[in-house]
Amino acid sequence: MRLVLAILALMLAATAGCSAVFPDGVIYPSITPDPAVSGTRSVDVAFTFEGEPVAFTVDVESALYAGASAADKQVIRFGNARADDWIEDYFPAFITEEHQAPFYDALIAAFRAVRDQHGLDADRYAELMTAYVQSITYRIDPADMSPKFPVETFVEGNGDCDDKTLLLGALLSREGYDVAVLMFEPEQHVALGIRSQDLPYRDTGYAFVETTVPSYIGQVPESLEGGITLESEPHVFTIGGGQTPYTAGSQVAAILEARATAVAEAERLNAEIVAADAELSTSEAEVYAARSELESLKAAGRVTEYNARVDAYNALVAEHNRKLEDRNTLAARHNELAAVDRLVAGGTADRAGTYAALLAR
Repeated sequence: MRLVLAILALMLAATAGCSAVFPDGVIYPSITPDPAVSGTRSVDVAFTFEGEPVAFTVDVESALYAGASAADKQVIRFGNARADDWIEDYFPAFITEEHQAPFYDALIAAFRAVRDQHGLDADRYAELMTAYVQSITYRIDPADMSPKFPVETFVEGNGDCDDKTLLLGALLSREGYDVAVLMFEPEQHVALGIRSQDLPYRDTGYAFVETTVPSYIGQVPESLEGGITLESEPHVFTIGGGQTPYTAGSQVAAILEARATAVAEAERLNAEIVAADAELSTSEAEVYAARSELESLKAAGRVTEYNARVDAYNALVAEHNRKLEDRNTLAARHNELAAVDRLVAGGTADRAGTYAALLAR
């Protein structure tokens, strides 16, 4: 988690004796492919989606990657441009940089092939690309805190919150989805939003998409690295002009509610199981004590006293077995709830399958 918005203000001074007028404006980060670098870099992609492995290879022009890596990621503001004029277009500039178009085309062609092979609808296609970006290694570069161009994140196979968000935003927006960057400035965090009527984040109209860890579209992390929670209202920066929304939000909401309910009930049952175990320990001790007494009476030949205590002993055993059965019933239910928790936690890359499995339980 890190967020650095870099801006450089240029002070333009008029030459003595001249009354020069300079334009106002902003220059955003851009890529100049390095002509000294030739060839391509083959990047192997491998991740899991809906329980099945996905793998393909995409070739990236080495000159493009070299130019992106060497690019100045600062915004240059000159003239009388206001200090905040640049913010809205800063993140989109990394995505819309024109030299990345061939890279996007090649990567999207690979994703479309997977989509067509598995007959994915628009929601599952968005989830496919989300699962891929979430599978990329989360890493903060301590030497360079500025965002990376999506082509850099793809080639390097790692990135932090804004790097991964920009890559996913680029893919989804170019495939016609209505997406936006959500910037939480106080918490120094960036996430993606995808238009959703069923599961909007606060008043943004977008479902929250966390790119740093595997999660469902619409699932907001309980906390970020370092225990930070998202409390501020995000700045919303739309990416492109896509119109396609995410329409499976109601299923995600049901999945998350099922897990929350299961966890809450499991916690309650856990307390009951602990109490039941304590009672079992006591009753077991009583059973063993009664048995020991019976064995002593039997060994001493005190048959009348032995027979007089048999019914009480049998009652102790029956009560202990009843408590044991009740405890095992609690444990079985607890295991069912734990299975729901595991199903939901492990199904982030298979929303459709997870929802179907919950309905079948």
